[in-house]
Amino acid sequence: MDDSTKKIIKDNLKKSIRNFFQHQKNPNYQVLDDIFPTERRIRSLIGGLETSLGTTCWEPIAKTLATLNGFEIITSKILRPEPFPAILQQELNKLIDARENKYNNQRISTQECIKRLRNAALQINDQEILKYTSPPPGTGVDIYFLKNDVEYIFDIKTTQPNQSGFKGFNKQLLEWYAYRLAKNPDVQLEARIAIPFNPFKKSWYEKQKSMLLASPLDIERDIYVENEFWDFCSGQKNTFEDLQSLFIELGKENFAAEFHDIFYPNE
Repeated sequence: MDDSTKKIIKDNLKKSIRNFFQHQKNPNYQVLDDIFPTERRIRSLIGGLETSLGTTCWEPIAKTLATLNGFEIITSKILRPEPFPAILQQELNKLIDARENKYNNQRISTQECIKRLRNAALQINDQEILKYTSPPPGTGVDIYFLKNDVEYIFDIKTTQPNQSGFKGFNKQLLEWYAYRLAKNPDVQLEARIAIPFNPFKKSWYEKQKSMLLASPLDIERDIYVENEFWDFCSGQKNTFEDLQSLFIELGKENFAAEFHDIFYPNE
């Protein structure tokens, strides 16, 4: 990653963190405030920042890298058809169930799922769909790119999902395919869950192996972890290491001091 790109990302990162803390209010009362008032405040603020990292940090960085790599950022949403076409709903339900339960110990590939959903979408009567609406909260697309006539959609998730999380990812990805294909059965689309960094000292896939084996996901097609995602966005190698170096730089520059009064208002 060249110096100009690093500067753009670093400046955006600082701006995003400043914006987050600018809009923070005093946390709600907790009984532990009476014992650990300072610690409780810090935990609340940092916990909020950690929770917001997807929108505060990772999404802007991904869009910056992708734009520099020739991707078009699509600002429209993936919308749900209403009423949902019965033939597509039936196929979607079958695929979700089949992937969750792995009948005959076989996991249906994502490519096969797309094929079956596309075939169902081609049978929809356009007059069935009256409108397109936003999907339920928490199931929308975080990042939507276009390049070489292929659409790419991502949802950035926690680095340590639990078993139920993997089942939720499967349902969400298949719904995205169904929604988009309902509107355009000919679209070329790839949807993935993005894990922004690996918190473990060993391979993320190795650490999560038991849950991945039990999960419905097609690991080769449904998920990107750390550099798989960042290198895709940037078109370069080892992109996360460059991103991590910016966090290290901000630490060495004592960027945190800028927020001292927010963490310690009574000093």
